[in-house]
Amino acid sequence: MLCKCSQWHLSYIFLGTAVEIGKGRIIRKPGGVRAMQEVITANGSTDSTLGAGSRGQKREDRVAILSFGTRLSEALIAADEVEEKDPDLAVTVADARFMKPLDVDMIRDLVKENGIIITVEEGSIGGFGDHVLHFLSLDGALDDGDLKFRPMVLPDTYFEAATQYEQYEMAGLNSHHISGTCLRLAKKVDVPVLSEVE
Repeated sequence: MLCKCSQWHLSYIFLGTAVEIGKGRIIRKPGGVRAMQEVITANGSTDSTLGAGSRGQKREDRVAILSFGTRLSEALIAADEVEEKDPDLAVTVADARFMKPLDVDMIRDLVKENGIIITVEEGSIGGFGDHVLHFLSLDGALDDGDLKFRPMVLPDTYFEAATQYEQYEMAGLNSHHISGTCLRLAKKVDVPVLSEVE
């Protein structure tokens, strides 16, 4: 759940902004939610552009989290955690909003700007993440080998009765799992993959 401050920022940013059916939207730019309101650089100052400061200079240091559904607030928390842990990384968070039609323009923009794309969904294998991966493959985005992609989904397993937080924890879909995936793909920390943690 977003803090009151973040909720206010999001309502301020998107108040009265109609988003076209079939289109997603960028929720967070590098530097935080406030970057949506003003021209702000990756390093937090307003005197240069993304990549000119210390944050996100190289494409492989720029991460896009593409959320579909209820994990959006966790993706925003994860983005803050990643940028807090590593001053070189720049994280963008996008809300896909739709699986069909897929917002291919937004995905192409994310691929052009970022070396790492992570999809996060409260769905199973074969869902939104696979739909995005299929598009990226057909569109040629994976041909050069300079794009890393990871889908984060509900694992195909039985979950014991528990609170929502505990079940998301078992599924590996809370903010620290998302931030860990970002850091591992950026080769900033040695974080074990979910299947190795048992």
